[in-house]
Amino acid sequence: MVVVLYNLMFSESSTIQSLNKLLDSNKFSEIKQVLIFDNSQQAKKPQGLDERFIYYHSPENVGLAQAYNYALSQGAEHIEWLVTLDQDTTLTSDYLEELIVQANSQPQSVAAIAPIIRDNNQQISPVRSDTLRPLHTELPKSDQTYSQDIMVINSATALRKSFLNKIDGYNLKFPLDYLDHWMSWRIFFEKNQIKILSTELQHQLSVLDYANHMNFSRYQAIIQAEKCYYTLYKTQLFAKYRMQLFLRACKQILTGKFSYGKITFKFLFSGGKNGDKGTKAN
Repeated sequence: MVVVLYNLMFSESSTIQSLNKLLDSNKFSEIKQVLIFDNSQQAKKPQGLDERFIYYHSPENVGLAQAYNYALSQGAEHIEWLVTLDQDTTLTSDYLEELIVQANSQPQSVAAIAPIIRDNNQQISPVRSDTLRPLHTELPKSDQTYSQDIMVINSATALRKSFLNKIDGYNLKFPLDYLDHWMSWRIFFEKNQIKILSTELQHQLSVLDYANHMNFSRYQAIIQAEKCYYTLYKTQLFAKYRMQLFLRACKQILTGKFSYGKITFKFLFSGGKNGDKGTKAN
């Protein structure tokens, strides 16, 4: 397992605190190691955690993709799955128990196993990936295996290590945002599957309304990743995405968010900074 922290003490992370309590019960010997990858400015090595926790501090904020790739490179060869975790997901015994059972029984075609994730009452994972309005369509169901058209968020998703090694790990074009979209896309591109558990977890998603409640630099980073994803990978939605950008920019201008509208129009007409036209399978 890998938990990525950013400007948060380990004692404030619901992920680390809930996981530590579960590991203290000695029920989950299948979990061999939990890497805390700290992207914070200052190293703050945790104390008093289960012995399976190890700590690594990055001298700079490298985001998620590099952190996950580092975790992938550190795991022992016999470990079959990598579970990626954000800092604000509350884990449960039911989730770990079902995850372990399913990880030991899924065919090789299943590259990822993920729970239902909710932010309060809203299901945020899995969602449909064949639409630009995933929260306004019929949502994928629990206890199902999918071969196309869904997206699961990074947190609490288990990835088969042999699959990750086959695709050379996580795509550095997406250091933070849209990394989960790309990974879900890549799983289906490779003709693999995603298994959805029956278990539900709670997670705080900070970008549900990013176009209206986000500082400018954060919005610019998200729209850059978003444009890259629809330009290079989910290309069948690119035309609809351009229309969405146009409508979003108009709304931002009309509501007085001029700097946001300006950058949205920039990405619509000039492509912003995403530029890289590398192969789609990267």
